[in-house]
Amino acid sequence: MALVMEPVSKWSTSQVVDWMKGLDDCLQQYVCVFERGGVCGERLLRISHAELEELGVSRIGHQELILEAVDLLCALNSGLETESVRTLAHKLGASAKNLQNFISSRRRSSQSESRTSRRLPNDLLTSVVDLITAAKSLLAWLDRSPFAAVADYSVTRNNVIQLCLELTTIVQQDCTVFETENKILHVCKTLSEVCEHIVCVSSDPLVSQSAHLELVHLTNIKPSEGLGMYIKSTYDGLHVITGTTEGSPADRCKKIHAGDEVIQVNHQTVVSYRFLKTNLINNPSCRGICTDSG
Repeated sequence: MALVMEPVSKWSTSQVVDWMKGLDDCLQQYVCVFERGGVCGERLLRISHAELEELGVSRIGHQELILEAVDLLCALNSGLETESVRTLAHKLGASAKNLQNFISSRRRSSQSESRTSRRLPNDLLTSVVDLITAAKSLLAWLDRSPFAAVADYSVTRNNVIQLCLELTTIVQQDCTVFETENKILHVCKTLSEVCEHIVCVSSDPLVSQSAHLELVHLTNIKPSEGLGMYIKSTYDGLHVITGTTEGSPADRCKKIHAGDEVIQVNHQTVVSYRFLKTNLINNPSCRGICTDSG
């Protein structure tokens, strides 16, 4: 059964509160704060350090944890069934071309101060950030099964990471704007070539395959019976099924396979391992599990 996840922007305050309950233990003290503040999904997506401070989340570390969880929530809910490695490579390539065009346009406008000035314009830094954001979207896919286990894609992933690291280093170097732009142009050219290979050269059908969301019901589970699936939580917040036990509820349903990701449990988006453990591992009752199959 294919599943279309409700956009986070449409979430009610109660849905946001349910999501908060799945975050780290140190953040549970803020569940009532979000509820009293009437934080809905649309507001959650736009929440900032300043607004968290106003709500009563004063510790910077806790603010960062919440904002990271929001970023992950956005990643889980956007483009799962429409994006693919090919479309994301195309977007990254377009971002690289846009940055090249931006620099070329600056130079044509006779901004000669770039040859002596060492202060990078804000719009140039913004373009670099946009490029790295596009790269992160592609890397999130290349980190997933089955791409992570294929040598060619691992090489592509490492190349993109290296180029992004170069960009972050370049903008921090003490050089003239002109010298910095030259280095950025070189990185953009290389990134464009990597993306062009994925978009135009690669014949692997995997690059055009989007994720498939499926709702799996596990019912009639005996009190002494486990679900029979093994889950590995990664550093970047993915919860990947690594296998099932023969004859277990997960095995009998024939819809759960190694490499699938657990996206939702009982219609609640899984963000932290704490949520997964509380709602899936320690509570073996009737479930609706949304899995993401690449």
